[in-house]
Amino acid sequence: MTDLHSDLLQTSSPIADKVEGRSYSPTFDIQMHATNWLQPGQGEFRSSRHFIEMICSESRLVEAALPSRGQRSRYVALGDIAFIGKGEPLHCRWQRGSQRTISCSFDIEDIAARMAVAWQWPDFDWASALTIRNDYIAAMLRRITAETLTPGFASECQIETLLLGIAFELRRQFSGAQPCQEHPAGKLSHAQLGMLEALAIDTPGGPPSIGELSEAVGIGGRQLAARFRATTGQTLRRFLAESRLERAKLQLGNRQLLIKQVAFDCGFRSSAAFAAAFYRRTGMTPQTFRRSMAL
Repeated sequence: MTDLHSDLLQTSSPIADKVEGRSYSPTFDIQMHATNWLQPGQGEFRSSRHFIEMICSESRLVEAALPSRGQRSRYVALGDIAFIGKGEPLHCRWQRGSQRTISCSFDIEDIAARMAVAWQWPDFDWASALTIRNDYIAAMLRRITAETLTPGFASECQIETLLLGIAFELRRQFSGAQPCQEHPAGKLSHAQLGMLEALAIDTPGGPPSIGELSEAVGIGGRQLAARFRATTGQTLRRFLAESRLERAKLQLGNRQLLIKQVAFDCGFRSSAAFAAAFYRRTGMTPQTFRRSMAL
């Protein structure tokens, strides 16, 4: 994998790895990494906890395979999201290049027990978990990233709740069950809110249009605005404005980007307008926020 401690990834290939953000507790360890594979190589990864990783850059440099008894290991390119079970050995090989990732190792059994949930994984093909495509899981991982970069009230509890939600979604995906599509009367479902948040944060430049949001959740523009306010108590306009600042927090973690580049990527017309909006929302300038991340 691209963002692992040396004791988890056994390899002789040179790797330059920088931790850009971290949040940890007795039940989880969240890390944001910028990793530079200095040359092609291979190795074996094994975690004492369940492990899920999301690639945050366009490059896809790593292939992995679960060992098969009596058979040749079949390598697949890791997807945007990859999940590895606790203690499972994973053979990895990679090309030269750089990647940024968010990784979460967590004890789902302990988290579930604290929340009075009886936990058991369903039977499924663990190899299929190396190439996950799931917008709900991606949205929760982005929320964990934001909470790691700017911890708020009861951050540990919030991260544990999100990790439990990720585990639930993994169960649904691998057991073949689909998330409930029922909508509360006059409101949006959790799945629809997750889709809106993912689209709002992931869109570069200006925020997505109401039409794009409507198409994503299958609801007309006026009805979407009404349901969103009824569900969250917030207008769509304010939600989209705040999503630009959430995207900015993620982009500021990449120190190779100039402040003005982050400003334009997040839809602001100037660095000054971006700095003023960011200060009103966080009480810090973008430069101060970036320095706090480095610390």
